[in-house]
Amino acid sequence: LLAAGHRVYAPSYTGMGDRAHLLSKSITIDTFVEDLVQVIETQELNDVILVGHSFGGIPITGVADRKPGRLAHLVYFDAIVLESGQNAFSVYPKADADARIAAASKATGGLAVPIPDPLPAAWGFTPGTADHDWVKRRLTAHPLASYTSPLNLKHPIGNGVPRTYIHCTQPELAVLDDSRKLVKSQSGWNWVDIAAPHEAHITHPALLAELLLGLA
Repeated sequence: LLAAGHRVYAPSYTGMGDRAHLLSKSITIDTFVEDLVQVIETQELNDVILVGHSFGGIPITGVADRKPGRLAHLVYFDAIVLESGQNAFSVYPKADADARIAAASKATGGLAVPIPDPLPAAWGFTPGTADHDWVKRRLTAHPLASYTSPLNLKHPIGNGVPRTYIHCTQPELAVLDDSRKLVKSQSGWNWVDIAAPHEAHITHPALLAELLLGLA
C-alpha cells in the first residue's frame, strides 16, 4: 500500500502464504524479522509505516530495533507486543500455548501449528459466508519455532519510532490481554479502539484503510 508517500507493509501473521513451500524447523522469529528488513533494504524504502497484525506485532518490533531510521510509524493492529527475551507463547494463556504445541506435534511432528478449525469466533467470520470460506482456503500452517523462539531486543520497544496500537473491540481476542496491558503500562503509545473483530482488514476494510491513511 502507498499512503502519502509512505510505504505501508503488513506482514502475514497466520501461516506463510505464498512461502508455505519453504516451511522448515529452522524458521524462527528472527526469520520473520529479517524478511521485513530485507524488503526495506532491497527496495530502498524510507518513511515506512510498518503494520503488524496479530502475530505480526512481534517482527515489527524486531525491525524497529534494527532499522529505526527507515521507519515513520509502527502500527500494532490488534497485535502481540513482546518485551526482550519473550516469545509469542510468553503472553499466551498457558492452555492456548499448550494446545498449539500439542496440535503441531500431532499434525506435523512439531514442525508447524495447523490452521485453527473452527476459526476463532473473535475473528468475526460466520461459517458458510464468502469471507469465512476464503480465509479457510488461504490459511497455511505456521512454523512452531517462530512461536517458541525469543525476540531479543537491544533497545526499548519501538526504539523511539512513533507507535499506535489498534484495539479491535467487537469482540476482543482474549490471547492479546497481556499485550494490551503491556502497552497501557507504557508511555508514548497512541491507542485507538475500533468497533470491529480481530480480522478487521477483511470484515471492515474501509474503516481500517481510513485509519491507516490518517497516520500517513
